[in-house]
Amino acid sequence: MKPKPMWQALAGIALLVVGGLWTFVGARDYSEKRVNAVAGACRVDMTIVQKREAPAQANAGAVVLFHGLAANKYIMRYLARSFAELGLTVYVPDFPGHGRTSGPFTPASAEDCGRSLLRGLSARGMIVPDRTILAGHSMGGAIALRLAPEFRPAGVIAFSPAPMQPTHGVTPEKLLFQTTPHLLPNTLITAGQFEPEGLAANAEDLVMGNPDPTIQFHSLRGQSHVSVLFSPGAARMAQAWAARALNIPNPARVPSLLYLGGGLFGFVGILLLSGPFLRELTTPVAEEAPAGSEVPKTLQFLAELLLASLAAVFLLHYFIPLRVLRLFEGDYLASFFLLAGAMLVLLHARLAHNKFAVKTGVVLSAAAGALILHLLVTGWFDLTVTSAWLTVQRWARFPLFFVAAFVFLYALELLLGPVLEPRKRLGIDYLAILLAWLALAFGTFVLHSGQILVVLLMPYFGLFFVFMRLGARLVRARTASPTAAAVFGAILLAGFCLVLFPVS
Repeated sequence: MKPKPMWQALAGIALLVVGGLWTFVGARDYSEKRVNAVAGACRVDMTIVQKREAPAQANAGAVVLFHGLAANKYIMRYLARSFAELGLTVYVPDFPGHGRTSGPFTPASAEDCGRSLLRGLSARGMIVPDRTILAGHSMGGAIALRLAPEFRPAGVIAFSPAPMQPTHGVTPEKLLFQTTPHLLPNTLITAGQFEPEGLAANAEDLVMGNPDPTIQFHSLRGQSHVSVLFSPGAARMAQAWAARALNIPNPARVPSLLYLGGGLFGFVGILLLSGPFLRELTTPVAEEAPAGSEVPKTLQFLAELLLASLAAVFLLHYFIPLRVLRLFEGDYLASFFLLAGAMLVLLHARLAHNKFAVKTGVVLSAAAGALILHLLVTGWFDLTVTSAWLTVQRWARFPLFFVAAFVFLYALELLLGPVLEPRKRLGIDYLAILLAWLALAFGTFVLHSGQILVVLLMPYFGLFFVFMRLGARLVRARTASPTAAAVFGAILLAGFCLVLFPVS
């Protein structure tokens, strides 16, 4: 290994070690017990969080904390620990199709399981309604508000609840729930300053005009829809609200965010390791020959990709061919990749045929590299920040999603051509991905496809594609094989989507 890659690898290992230490230090004050809870027809994976140094007392109270759409119980860890600082026992379940709870997921099934869980915990004496806070974020916030009139808790805290009425630009197909609940006393509803306008306005409307002074709306300054989950300010507000509703002391102490820093440090460490790792894994070949006349010019390529993407979105308005995947909105995205990619490949069938040379060793090394990176990243995040390790249900969906992703990425590799001007090629690559996502946004906002996750998750997909396409470019440059580069990217893309989208 040359000196520069060696120092890069050593820096990556150092960051992993630091990240692991920070994660351990951030977790040592809390007990997190994982249980399988059977609630009616639902079997949910649940974590029970308590403060170690001051075990929760039976009469102190409890919190049932619900996560949002395409999230999981582990992403709620900071808020759960914040409530545990009050001496409360915090129950954090994975809804069906999320985290380690089996599907199928629908918004209605999540609400039903939440209801069954509350009844089961209450019947076992683990929670008492008038000593319990219902809390949740996004979809979970809406479910907490909807279940409160049945359960009659001491208080409700809804962080950025999902809209439940078609107002402020939120159209009916974007709603997870169609009716608004009656709000109980001691209900706090929040929204981040940088929330999508329709979401924040809908949240504020729930409180507007209500004469009860214990029902309040607060805008969280400087927060977005997701950052609220890691906000000390939001945690303090929730602690104060819960302490007042339960009439218990508030130590005004929030958990450390070291575990989050540790998770991010380790992730950067893995990224630093990935470059030297891929260079060692892939055998360099002679430089790929310049593109011939069969490869379209840049403007032609981008125009063709945009038209293929829009055509795919129009077709998906009437038929989703990969519905068999049974991923909540993930089947739509996989179908988009398949249709848009297939159109581009068919448009350049001759080029595709000439370039589709499967050198077994090269393709297998690229596949092995992608799979190892996927397992490293998902394993690391699963240990530190969020549930990312794929369950059997999700792995069963991997082959079909891989095929769809491969078709799209193979088309990109064909039309981008060899890696002769790396920076220029990468810029065109990113622009092509952006155009594809703009077509998906067109389907959501103009054709009313209802695919809200495709838009809400756009920042995360953007970050993913930045790193994934860098890796694919390295594989293409080392192997001169568009097939190997597409296989590498498709494995990572399929794995990433299977982590995010709920099993339906």
